[in-house]
Amino acid sequence: MDEIKYKEAIATAMKDGNREALAQIIVEYVQPHHLTVDYVSMLLNARSLNPGDALLKKVRKGLQVRTLVPGAVHLASEITISERMNYVLDGADIKVTANAWDLENGDIGTVGEITTELQAKLRDYYLGKVFTALTTVWTATNTPNNFTNVGGAISEVALKGAIDKINQTTSGVKAVVGTRAALTPITLFGAFWTDGGSKTTEVVDNVREIMQTGFLGKYYGAPIIAIPQEYDNPEDYNALVPNDKILVIGENVGEFITYGPVKTKEYTDPRPTPPQWYLELYQQFGLIIDKAMGIYVLKVA
Repeated sequence: MDEIKYKEAIATAMKDGNREALAQIIVEYVQPHHLTVDYVSMLLNARSLNPGDALLKKVRKGLQVRTLVPGAVHLASEITISERMNYVLDGADIKVTANAWDLENGDIGTVGEITTELQAKLRDYYLGKVFTALTTVWTATNTPNNFTNVGGAISEVALKGAIDKINQTTSGVKAVVGTRAALTPITLFGAFWTDGGSKTTEVVDNVREIMQTGFLGKYYGAPIIAIPQEYDNPEDYNALVPNDKILVIGENVGEFITYGPVKTKEYTDPRPTPPQWYLELYQQFGLIIDKAMGIYVLKVA
């Protein structure tokens, strides 16, 4: 159902007072097959599993190439499967309510607008979960080799050192990730190239990008991903993504899964007057970090 037809159907159902039809329309609109988390997939491998799919991460071993000897019957390697680790599922739930009068007169917006906001909040929640998990893997205590307390804004020396480290421990840097506020200081040194000595040259394209956007999308061969900061609400104003951490992430360090589609509950409680309407979205998810040495944490201020 597209947006225009959806709004027309909502208006007709409300005008006729047909709450059952309205419930069917809402369920049709908010029931996607799978939730696609764009920012999460930029950080980790992401998959959508269905109920009944195996929650184990397995490794196939035993494959070996040998030298060919003419006329010989060559040895065969037995394939073995190692169950490396399993997912422990968690759940996410978001639920809203409004009285029927506010819903019908449009004071709180359309059901489509509310649904879109709920889906966006769910994605924000997943991103916050993943980013927090990744940034707390390493500390100055448990591995100084993969953690640097910069003591201020991100610096050229600290960022290059982190990228070099991840290039050594993985097949390459997948992304440098943080909030825009944490990453913006890269523009102060990212527009120039140095030979390691006294020769420094400006990179014209980088300067142009910084002047036009106030940001730099790539540095030292690594893509830079700025996560928009979100806050829980205007009154509490708690940040959902840490502002004091920058991640340098290698390829294939972990995996994020959603288990089953986003499910919905929609109902009206007839006991109060006017009746109270409810809409709820919920889903199971899981996260595995199985190559922690491919993560470098930079603590900034």
